[in-house]
Amino acid sequence: MAGRGRMKLCILQVLYILTLWHSSQAQGHVPGHGLVKEEIPIQCPNVDDKMNNARISILYTSGVLNQNPDYSVALLYQTEECYKCPLVERLVILNNSTSCNILIDSRWNSRLEIRPLHEETVKQDPSCKEDKLSEKLHENGTYDLYVTFTPNDTGDKTVPGTVKCRHLILENMPADSYIPIYVAIGCIAGVSILITLGKLLYKKRWYCLNRLFMTTGNESLINPGAYTSEDLGVMQTTINPADEQDSRPKKERLKSLDTFRGISIIVMIFVNYGGGGYWFFRHSRWNGLTFADLVFPWFIWIMGTAMAYSFTGMLRRVTPKHKIFWKIFKRSCILFVLGLLVNTGGCDPTRLTHLRIPGVLQRFAGTYLVVASIHMFFAKTVDVSMYTYWGFIRDIVDFWLEWILHIVFVTVHIIITFALDVPGCGKGYIGPGGLHEAVNSTEASVYQNCTGGAAGYIDRQVFGDDHIYQSPTCKPIYKTTVPYDPEGLLGTLNSVFMCYLGLQAGKILMTFKEPSARVKRFLIWGLFLCLIAGALCGFKKDGGTIPLNKNLWSLSFVLCMAGFAFVLLAFCYVTIDVYKVWSGAPFYFPGMNSIFMYIAHTTYQNYFPVGWKVEENHTQQLALHLWGPAFFCLFTYMMHRKKIYITI
Repeated sequence: MAGRGRMKLCILQVLYILTLWHSSQAQGHVPGHGLVKEEIPIQCPNVDDKMNNARISILYTSGVLNQNPDYSVALLYQTEECYKCPLVERLVILNNSTSCNILIDSRWNSRLEIRPLHEETVKQDPSCKEDKLSEKLHENGTYDLYVTFTPNDTGDKTVPGTVKCRHLILENMPADSYIPIYVAIGCIAGVSILITLGKLLYKKRWYCLNRLFMTTGNESLINPGAYTSEDLGVMQTTINPADEQDSRPKKERLKSLDTFRGISIIVMIFVNYGGGGYWFFRHSRWNGLTFADLVFPWFIWIMGTAMAYSFTGMLRRVTPKHKIFWKIFKRSCILFVLGLLVNTGGCDPTRLTHLRIPGVLQRFAGTYLVVASIHMFFAKTVDVSMYTYWGFIRDIVDFWLEWILHIVFVTVHIIITFALDVPGCGKGYIGPGGLHEAVNSTEASVYQNCTGGAAGYIDRQVFGDDHIYQSPTCKPIYKTTVPYDPEGLLGTLNSVFMCYLGLQAGKILMTFKEPSARVKRFLIWGLFLCLIAGALCGFKKDGGTIPLNKNLWSLSFVLCMAGFAFVLLAFCYVTIDVYKVWSGAPFYFPGMNSIFMYIAHTTYQNYFPVGWKVEENHTQQLALHLWGPAFFCLFTYMMHRKKIYITI
């Protein structure tokens, strides 16, 4: 083990591990996981209950004895998650049908309408319109929808009859689909309390034994204060610690940084494994923010924070700039190659003509290369502005030129996004395409093939349709037909700024040594960035100037994620490094081996004891998807015990 017990992973070792990884059936960290487009059921299909769905039984009585298609009606449906989308025909009901069953997505509010197929023979009553039937359905709920056709009383066949509807009637009492989450929170809290009590009792036992058997009168043979406890109750003993103190200043090691990184990787594993089948543990379909959208930006952000420490160390060792750049370039290349190997994961041979080039680790590589290469020229070890009148903001003023360069990246992103004239799409379109802004379900939207606007257009021109992500998260909802890559080229400009905001947190830690000064600045930055993000998106999900959008890595999304990161780091720093009321466990251990965690969780996702087949319900899936992160926490704890740390 070289230096501080940290083991460096050479390129050959990386390639060996990834050869094993490539042969597995792993799925990389990509948003959406290729959701399959659902088929449209027609003519009263047989349906089985599924997770995240509700069943609607449509009971249609027409008062007409013979089957006549002129009196048939259709159920039109759309989820409110599909912003500015038309209603789509989901089910055709003949006039003599007694009932039809259909499953409706219960994750979001449902827009429903019963509409006659032939308006010249059947007139729609207001009770069948969208504003009367739409509502939020309960998962696993069974609903009855009564539809009645009444012929006209005049006997004149030219006068249409009327179709009327009753509001949806819930026929069962479905269990709360969030109960598994409540139980999981209770179990996690209970285990945490038991571990904490166990550590206290373990420490107290040794203290009592020392007082009972190892004292003579009032004199202690061994100083009880020499005992210290580490995570999960591991004891270490130091005798006469004052005699072993090193006169040299010790390098500050903040456990909060590794804990922050560990939180990100644990959340990533949980959401990559499925998040218990809950929609808010999966990536956003287009605009908006879910729990799963936090992890990738936070990794980018904390990479910038750690960069401040690594550069300070290299400068103190008087490392030449060409060697610093070589290290930056080498690490970026390794990350890029790892990303390509992630994209080839699967049991089938990779077709190079369809190899996805962008990806998560590729975004890491490009971001790190840009931010680190720029910071190489601005990093400093001497605080020369401490006693100036701008000393309280010297972490910003001393790097003013570096700030300007990164603001230029954001400006270029905005200009390209809103000023580039995309063929067939015009300027400034940032929607998902497909059904978005379509007039109706039969007429295609003018933006049907404009998914992602300028961002999608650039990737398709540079990489080609076959070399970018084929199943964006918007595809199942918006029925998009063109590929779109959420880790594309244009979004890299904003991820560079995200990383630089993380570097700003590192500068705060390097510049200001008082905990209160650090925490105040973290909270101010967090609040400031979140307010700007809210102003850009209009404090709403859709319709803002620059909406929160993980697929686009919009400016509002980056600022919001950075704001949350500042606040979370402040919490971790105060509880772990200042007041020491939390050791950082269990997140601290995976945070020390984040690259191993990323590789291992994708490699062994479908292998026992990490994963196995379970029923399609929230209870079993949530238990399995929580077990995966817990397993790797235990594994990295054992690595920590053996002082094994894998880095690139």
